[in-house]
Amino acid sequence: MTAKAPPIPDTPGPAPTAAPPNVGEGRPFLSWPVARREFYQTISVSVLLPLLWGIAVFGFRVAAIILTTLAAAGFAHFLLARFTERGKLLSWSHTIAYTMIASGLTAPLLAWYWAPVMGASIVMLIWIAGLPGKQRFHIALLAPLALTAIFLPAGRWPVLVLDHLTIGDIDRSIPAQIYRWPQRSPQRGVDAVLLPRPEQVIQRTLGKIADNPAGLQARVALENMFAMNLPSPPTLLLGGVAGRIGTVGIFAIIIAGLYLSYRHILPPKAWALFLIAVVVGLILGPLSPRVLHHEFWQSIGGLWYLPPERSIALLFYELCSSDFLFASVFILALPGTLPIEPVARNVFLVIAGITAALLHRMAIPLPPATAALLLLQPISPGLDMLLHRRPWLLE
Repeated sequence: MTAKAPPIPDTPGPAPTAAPPNVGEGRPFLSWPVARREFYQTISVSVLLPLLWGIAVFGFRVAAIILTTLAAAGFAHFLLARFTERGKLLSWSHTIAYTMIASGLTAPLLAWYWAPVMGASIVMLIWIAGLPGKQRFHIALLAPLALTAIFLPAGRWPVLVLDHLTIGDIDRSIPAQIYRWPQRSPQRGVDAVLLPRPEQVIQRTLGKIADNPAGLQARVALENMFAMNLPSPPTLLLGGVAGRIGTVGIFAIIIAGLYLSYRHILPPKAWALFLIAVVVGLILGPLSPRVLHHEFWQSIGGLWYLPPERSIALLFYELCSSDFLFASVFILALPGTLPIEPVARNVFLVIAGITAALLHRMAIPLPPATAALLLLQPISPGLDMLLHRRPWLLE
């Protein structure tokens, strides 16, 4: 008689000593024995690489934001665990993992005094409704998303020049005439250049050409955008772009994703399916929200009206310039994001990916992929119940 697999406890604790035998394909991806503490520690280690690259690109002010956020979260965690009964259920590894992911979604221009507010808010939200093993929603990520929506700068963002990486001050910056990552400081006393975020440039250009994407003016606008207002592909991959702290280091995110997949924490199929759904949503989505009101016939599948080489380039830039890669690695790796049933998981990923692409095209003041996953996360239990696979013994 086959032994039953030991259940994973709701609260942090030691892992079982042996792996459950005869694990079938229908079981959850995380069916191997792993302590919750080790699970969140692995996520924290993986997200450290994009954060370090964010510190290198944006300097010591970003390091101060990250450290202050972690310190405030740690202090709030200590107080709640010391003086409340519910706080004793908090886990240090759980708190640190969520705080580091939240730091990665933060804008580098966030004022330093908001960092401790964000750190304390993360722990308070976890304490209220997101304890380890109990969460149905990543409520801890609401704090950085709210600050992003309220304080997101509308103009250009700073990036340190190459000879001032890590040690430079992003407040000592001047606007750049074209999108270029300078090797040296343009003038004395300047450490950074102000650049537009690639997603802003793309959204603005697509809005201009939405009425006639196949016309001559659209081609000229696209040529100017790629020539002067967007980084080169190597610069984009190396992270020399304006963006959120943890989302600019594309190579760092990819390495972290491969590491989490190797550790069986991030399902590789889920990672790939979500990004494929994002690309499908970008292809089929409207070039501009206002096109839905005026030219609905060309709002769906707007990219098909562009030259093929420009459509492919736009998809590449859009996929790499927002939080699509960051969310596909770290948000999907968090427990509770995905449904348990395989069919329900695939349906959720497709819906979430297309929703993220549409939110991106609507230019909402939030990281679109993270917002889409959080928005749809409460329906995961319903998808599991609706698309539950019958046991083979009952068939």
